[in-house]
Amino acid sequence: MNHEITFPQDLTAFLEWIKVTTETYYSNLPPEAAMHGAKWLPLTDIQIDGLEEKYAIHFDVEHRAFLKVLHTLDKNYEEEKYEEETWEEERVLTPEEQAKCDFWHPPYRPSLFYNWITEPEWIASRLAWIEDRFITDILGVNGSWLKSWGPCPDADEEKISIFKAWYEKAPRFLPLTAHTFLMADAGYGLKPVLSVWGFDTAIQGWSLRHYLLREFGDELGLMHVVHDYDEESDYTYVYKELNRGIPELEALQTIKLNDAVIHHWKEVVVYYCYPFDRKCWQGFWVEPDYPIKP
Repeated sequence: MNHEITFPQDLTAFLEWIKVTTETYYSNLPPEAAMHGAKWLPLTDIQIDGLEEKYAIHFDVEHRAFLKVLHTLDKNYEEEKYEEETWEEERVLTPEEQAKCDFWHPPYRPSLFYNWITEPEWIASRLAWIEDRFITDILGVNGSWLKSWGPCPDADEEKISIFKAWYEKAPRFLPLTAHTFLMADAGYGLKPVLSVWGFDTAIQGWSLRHYLLREFGDELGLMHVVHDYDEESDYTYVYKELNRGIPELEALQTIKLNDAVIHHWKEVVVYYCYPFDRKCWQGFWVEPDYPIKP
């Protein structure tokens, strides 16, 4: 177990290290393995500029560098193609309902990360995902509502108006994979990677760098096997976790949510911990604690 490992500090050098190390790992897998020989499919500046124009978005420096060096893999971890879940309805869907179903459930996606060139249906769906999920939670049975928005009005139109005014000022999220997004540059504080399902939002990495180290722990040689024996059940749980003792990983894994500056979105991350009578997740190697007000 290598505890002395250090990672390149320069962003491009770090991403190139991820690329070379993971591709070497995949090249050494058995030929029958799903990821054998997997390669990254980087984008050019011209392609990235075209995507910004097409979708009226902006990739900040970090996200642009990721797309130029990595972007997506040409293979999927699954041995067999995954069937996207569909709505099982006894009745025939109306054309409007079918169009909505098709929008949120595009055709099968072949790679771990979204391919911005070949998967426009997925990109369009995920760019609309966050706003739609929040409005669904606000108007749904949960009646979700942030305290910072003030008293919740009775009219749905007013609720949506208040949310949209807040959302327009929030740092944007751009999709990476599934419902995982990278937060755009807010000018200060952290730029985390988050899993976003409306008000059920969780930190997946305190930064893109941290997320990639966690996501590719096996490929980068950062994991070890744990055998955890439980006396009560007389069963040994076997799982993998990140190595301890690596300085940068220790620093990232021990960041505490209560101390973290996350512009605009922190109240969402701790939403299900309010009122202050329940402990919430605080960090990857940090004990749960009661949240402080964002």
